[in-house]
Amino acid sequence: MNSIVAKIGVIAALLLALCSSPSCVTRPNLVIHQSDTLSVVLREMPSWRPSIEPHNHPYRVPSNVVLEILASLDYGEGSLLPFSQGQPRRVFSRGQAELLAPELSMALGQALPQEVAAFSVADEDRPDRLTKGLSFVLGDELHLIVDELRKPSYQGEQQPYQQPASRWELIPGNKQRHYATLPGGKGMTTNWIITPLR
Repeated sequence: MNSIVAKIGVIAALLLALCSSPSCVTRPNLVIHQSDTLSVVLREMPSWRPSIEPHNHPYRVPSNVVLEILASLDYGEGSLLPFSQGQPRRVFSRGQAELLAPELSMALGQALPQEVAAFSVADEDRPDRLTKGLSFVLGDELHLIVDELRKPSYQGEQQPYQQPASRWELIPGNKQRHYATLPGGKGMTTNWIITPLR
């Protein structure tokens, strides 16, 4: 009887030791910034996303580097007609990029290895136009996933409200690529851009 109690005690101690290791530590969502136009929260990757952990967090990405990536990110709108895709447009307005960059930089510097920085951002004058997504660092590459895209407002625009862009894809810039679920760049996820940081 004593040997059974001793074995149970040893197993319990091992489980406690394993679950207190940094890879098992979880915490509630950590709010980095919250306002009407910007939200940045550290949380675990949604379960329906591919699991490519552990991330290289905490990882210091200077705010000006994040700003450069965000400000240069383009998307193209799909069309039902072949060869009729419109001109590329910026995912983030300059104001959105300037608002989001320092908070995203701070979040990545505080994130645990199993966390991602979830964000939503809008123009101050158009808080109804939220663009939402996730970001994390794997290796020395910044992964940016845009889950919901609303076209940012531009000076002189007449429409009071604009629906979310329906058929669109992120356009990789210099040295960027889409995330691919299969070797050889097949199975591209067109709302997921990877940017080298070194």
